[in-house]
Amino acid sequence: MTASLFFCACSGENGADGRDGKDAEINIDSLANVLREEITGSLWDSLYAKPYIDSVYNTLFDNTFASKWMDSVRNALLDSLKESDYDSLYTKLYDSVYNDIYSQNIIRSLDGFIYHAKENINGAFANQYPLMYKGFTDEEGTEYVPLSVAIRNLCQTSVKTPCNYKKIMVQAWIPGFTDTASVTSAVNPNATIKTNPKFTFDKEALSKLTNSEKAQYEVRAYALENDHQILFYSSSTPVTIHPMQLFGSEYKGVKNFSWWYGVWITPNMDSIPKILTELAHMLPDSTLKVYQKYSADTSIEQSSRRVVSAIFNLLQKRGIKYVQNESIGSVGQKIQYPIETLREKEGICIETSTLFASILEAAGFQPFLVLIPSHSFVGWRVNKKSDTLDFIETTLIGNSKATAADAFNSGIKKYSEEVKAGTFTSGASELIEIEAVRKFGILPNDF
Repeated sequence: MTASLFFCACSGENGADGRDGKDAEINIDSLANVLREEITGSLWDSLYAKPYIDSVYNTLFDNTFASKWMDSVRNALLDSLKESDYDSLYTKLYDSVYNDIYSQNIIRSLDGFIYHAKENINGAFANQYPLMYKGFTDEEGTEYVPLSVAIRNLCQTSVKTPCNYKKIMVQAWIPGFTDTASVTSAVNPNATIKTNPKFTFDKEALSKLTNSEKAQYEVRAYALENDHQILFYSSSTPVTIHPMQLFGSEYKGVKNFSWWYGVWITPNMDSIPKILTELAHMLPDSTLKVYQKYSADTSIEQSSRRVVSAIFNLLQKRGIKYVQNESIGSVGQKIQYPIETLREKEGICIETSTLFASILEAAGFQPFLVLIPSHSFVGWRVNKKSDTLDFIETTLIGNSKATAADAFNSGIKKYSEEVKAGTFTSGASELIEIEAVRKFGILPNDF
């Protein structure tokens, strides 16, 4: 408990106590609090607080108070301030002087510049560029990434002015589209390093894009010293963000470039649980069996066809129409996602194929995307351990008169014709195994 001390100053007129005959009681603790609040705002601007306190006391008290009482109260306040305020004053003054001197030194000794900035970001692959360009390097052997920032330590060591390495942090982001990526490293004297901040794109922001949008890379570089972050480089540079549906020109030189159709095969889209439930009700005992035999069938292969037939019938009943388009795989083509095909109730061949493959993958099949010149359809392993594939022409879901059997026959016929023509051998046609695509690391753009 804090004791409250009261003093009476006997200096009133006619021998009366206090000023003009009134008692003058002084509560030291209260006075100290009042004065502390009064001087706190200005105390930090003074290197020596004692003269300022003297000034405050001289203003607040007049000569009617005995000097010994003034001295007593003044000393009590100084003792109170020493422990609580002097340490803070020292720290704050030190920080201010240190920051001014050190910051100027850092700004002179460190520099940065944007080494590489990808001008176009295709939303379909925005979060998978590190995988897409894995192993890609520039002429200096630097890993290829959308954004690379170089940092230079300009300090040159000499006998009179020794230099040390500098610890730095580089931050980068695209406002409205990514999080903030941070990279920390060290730069030796008279050396340059390259940093590759790897930010994550916001899928929701990308999914809302209907047209290409101009944006900016924002870059900041800081020196890290004694728990301080000192900004020494700030820059921005333009970038264009393209919608997730755009089939961009990323593929040039990318290994297994056709595998990137895998981002459009989305087994986790919102509609899948309802589709699988509806599918089960169309099968014996209202049970979905994948790579298992139904009692009415003679083989797993036959049961697999039963399930795939049910998928065909389900999509056909939803009234999804086929829209002819022979520009499959062309740069700038927009490919809608399966959930959009379901919503719009129409799709080109690659869109009906990715929709069908999405349901197959979600159900547990091992699907293949079949790409032939100007067309695509779907295949799957007839048995989990089998190398034998079966095929279906997915565009026939848009033909109300076509049956699943018609679609099977059409798919098998197209595949056989391309095998005979040698297009799979020449590379003009391709079988893309989705299981291999996932193992490679390509993820679906589920939204």
